[in-house]
Amino acid sequence: MPQYSLVTIGRILAGLLPMVWVLLARAGPTQDSDRAQRPPRSSQVSERLRGKDIAKQTPPLDNPEFRPARSATHMRDEDTVLGVVVEGRARAYPWWVLKNHHVVNDTIGRTALAVSLCEQCTGGAAFRREVDGRTLSMRVAGVYNGTIVLQDRATGTLFSPFGGLGLEGPLAGRKLERLPLILTHWDEWLARHPDTDVVFASPALRGGHGAWYTPGKWGIVSEMGSTIVSFDPRLPENTLVYGMESGQGKSYPLEEVRAKGGVVNDAVGPLAVVILARGTLEAAGFERRLDGRILTFRAAPAPPGAMADEETGSRWSIEGEAIAGPLRKKRLAPLDGYTVEWHVWSAYNPRAEVFAEAAATRAGSATSLRTDGLRLPAFTLADARGGGPPRSLRLEGEVNLVVLFAAWCPPCRVEVPRLQRLRDERAASGLRVIGIAVHLPEDLEREAVRHFLDEAKITFPTFLVDDAAYEGLDGLARKAGGPGIVLPMVFVVDRERKVLAMYRGREVETLPGAVANLLDRAGATR
Repeated sequence: MPQYSLVTIGRILAGLLPMVWVLLARAGPTQDSDRAQRPPRSSQVSERLRGKDIAKQTPPLDNPEFRPARSATHMRDEDTVLGVVVEGRARAYPWWVLKNHHVVNDTIGRTALAVSLCEQCTGGAAFRREVDGRTLSMRVAGVYNGTIVLQDRATGTLFSPFGGLGLEGPLAGRKLERLPLILTHWDEWLARHPDTDVVFASPALRGGHGAWYTPGKWGIVSEMGSTIVSFDPRLPENTLVYGMESGQGKSYPLEEVRAKGGVVNDAVGPLAVVILARGTLEAAGFERRLDGRILTFRAAPAPPGAMADEETGSRWSIEGEAIAGPLRKKRLAPLDGYTVEWHVWSAYNPRAEVFAEAAATRAGSATSLRTDGLRLPAFTLADARGGGPPRSLRLEGEVNLVVLFAAWCPPCRVEVPRLQRLRDERAASGLRVIGIAVHLPEDLEREAVRHFLDEAKITFPTFLVDDAAYEGLDGLARKAGGPGIVLPMVFVVDRERKVLAMYRGREVETLPGAVANLLDRAGATR
């Protein structure tokens, strides 16, 4: 047997360490959910990854500077913040700071954590960034599935930004440990945590990158939208949901939870859960089982606390702590969940159930929408092809189809050319089509729309939506009983702007047959 010196043995071991790290990284997920065990195929992520220059444009914020609340003169009461409590210490990460970085590598006490934000999709999460005794350092690698993708700078592993799942690389399949985080406003956070500190940055950074977006704002950048693997038209793309990945997974639209009084007791498989929603933004989820019994919650009729349990009358905060009553200081186990817009949640969880989905689907179907008395608002919009001043929508046909679409939206790319052919076939019968592109008011987005129109040989008048038009059309869809604008969406109107019908998502496929009936009726009344 050959003899080796200690120096030689040391060199051999040093050479083996990287291989050992890779083997440990591939040993398996830290949690046993199906999603954690089955990350997307590496080729799928690599093929769809876009925006790789984003790392240069928005570098990570490492070891941020922070200020105690009493010295936080850079903050405004209405500022959106991402709040965490780690080792009993509260810290707030302002939205307007994180939009310039998308990820923060921070340390609170002995806990190394990463906090991620996508201002376009209203997604935020916090994770421990230690795996097998090694501290990771995160950056943004690009965009995938409609949002940012995180990457560990040492191993090169790509991670989903809010689920914390390793998608590609040595740590693929591993799931980072979630730390509870809540999206809220600075004044709300400060009221609950007067001893908090808050990350500092120059107020000049409030503008610039991402400043157009506010929580739940409509619109997806084409470069990001084109990376969505599974586009789901069950809800409007910007619907805020609390998505729980615990167990079999389920999402809860915040407006549905608020409609139930802000507290929903539910069972997802064997898991008894409670979901809370307060105001326009705050949401959280917890297991209802505590010390061997299942609690039932209702909204607290008055402070303190966000909810009370029926069994003991104890009052609970939105952070899952009993702050008054017999169970004071007890804590509910937080769910593996986060708040994000629908298009990102559904892209990562395409088969997960949606709370109140059946009711939303019935309300949004073309056959059940209540259009009596509804009229299309008058709009003056910019021409999507550019040139000339904004123009009003002219409804010159006996039947007019006002089509809302986006160039990145997969079903839109199928249905808009079909509507062009339908218009060509039935123009002599009085059919007209008008397009409204749901894109951000940016030069790159205008170019994406023009490219799609040219590629699909669209000749009908097409405009670019603006805030006023979007809000008016979204409100019209809601008045009819639907959940808002779901792309693609078609408003069928007559010359007097009277709404005859609405079609959304997959329902647009049935439009040609319905249009024939409407044209026949219009002809009979002439």
